[in-house]
Amino acid sequence: MRKHILHIIIIINDPQHSLNPLAQLPLVLRPAAIRCVLIGCLVLLAGSCGRSEFTEREQTILQSLSLENLGPPSSESNKYAFNKQAQQFGEQLFHEKNLSSSQKFSCASCHLPGKFFTDGLPTGVAAGSTNRNTQALHGAAWQSWFYWDGRRDSLWSQALTPIEAPQEMDGNRVAVTHFIANTPDYRQQYESIFGPLPFSGNESVLLTSATPMGDQEQKRTWIELPAETQDKINTVFANIGKSLGAYQHTLEPVTTRFDQFIDEIKAGKKFRQIKSLNKTELQGALLFLNDKKTQCLECHNGPLLSNDAFQNIATGNFTGPIFDFGREFGSQAAMLNEFNCQGRYSDAAPDECLHLIYMNRDTVHMRGAFKTPTLRNIPNTGPYFHDGRFTTLEQVVRYYANPPAWTRPDEHELRPGFELEEQEIIALSRFLESFAAIEQSE
Repeated sequence: MRKHILHIIIIINDPQHSLNPLAQLPLVLRPAAIRCVLIGCLVLLAGSCGRSEFTEREQTILQSLSLENLGPPSSESNKYAFNKQAQQFGEQLFHEKNLSSSQKFSCASCHLPGKFFTDGLPTGVAAGSTNRNTQALHGAAWQSWFYWDGRRDSLWSQALTPIEAPQEMDGNRVAVTHFIANTPDYRQQYESIFGPLPFSGNESVLLTSATPMGDQEQKRTWIELPAETQDKINTVFANIGKSLGAYQHTLEPVTTRFDQFIDEIKAGKKFRQIKSLNKTELQGALLFLNDKKTQCLECHNGPLLSNDAFQNIATGNFTGPIFDFGREFGSQAAMLNEFNCQGRYSDAAPDECLHLIYMNRDTVHMRGAFKTPTLRNIPNTGPYFHDGRFTTLEQVVRYYANPPAWTRPDEHELRPGFELEEQEIIALSRFLESFAAIEQSE
């Protein structure tokens, strides 16, 4: 490209130069010839460095990212995931503040529907402050792991954790059971879906504050409950989670400008015919597809633009008052969780839980690794990274372009620098904007 531009400069500025092919033309013809050269120059600079279409390989990759390739979600451990009554019940519970100890917080307090089920904050704030960014829920039913460290292996088991987390809703499973048993509408819906509640609602045990996940007093009270009572409470609590999970199964991935772009590619349109992306965004698309230059596709692939795995990108925090080891502890928590796919309250047979069976158990190499987020609707769900450290997508791209230096071999997975020029950083950032939802969140 630079060589061609040099020749054009010579043609325009130095008609007598020995390298100038116009030097042999009569003077009267040179102006018209120069105009032709200028037109050629513009053609050369347009269409992404002279490109008039994507290569066959690039088209294949782009089409692999289409939502059309996304099959139905599975939920072996929740047989109620596609039950319409359970979905409606779960939607009501999603907005129910009485599941929290203060009656001030619900799932929707952090997963705001009007903000695409995020809160727009660096880290979540409810009953207390968390150290993690609130993740979006659209398309969550197609994922295998939940929370940034993957500590839960299903939507329904994940939905139970915030209810009892002190920094989130600060509730407990006994109080939740008491509330459902003594709220006529909820009790009727519950029993219509899951059968009779194992409590009348008047039992004194339901007036206690007990959970194995709470403070020392709550844990002691829980341990003192008869095993049969614990099992009944856990069953009700699990079914509440399955209802919440059923509702979240209805939150499908959003359609974006990027999907319109893929449709144009499928239709055989070339660069100059594409309307969904502008020229800068098209340049960014080429960079995104260039695995030798950016490696974006190594993690952000498939219809959800995520490998549903965990990567160490040098964002873990292993010292200080707020430490976060990421997947190293998350994998252990997933295995120990009583509500996991292979647990007593799961609807799956143990051999159906393939994600648990084949889970990477090399916890040492998972230190500092966090879940790869989907890029779908990413412009509307910032801030970014597990701790919400970046507010713009351009900041994210600049981080990857200049990652932290290694202090020891294989300290993280990022390779030294993408060697992106300034205009390339801008182009890639603008391309990521095409993943924004077309329709606004309700």
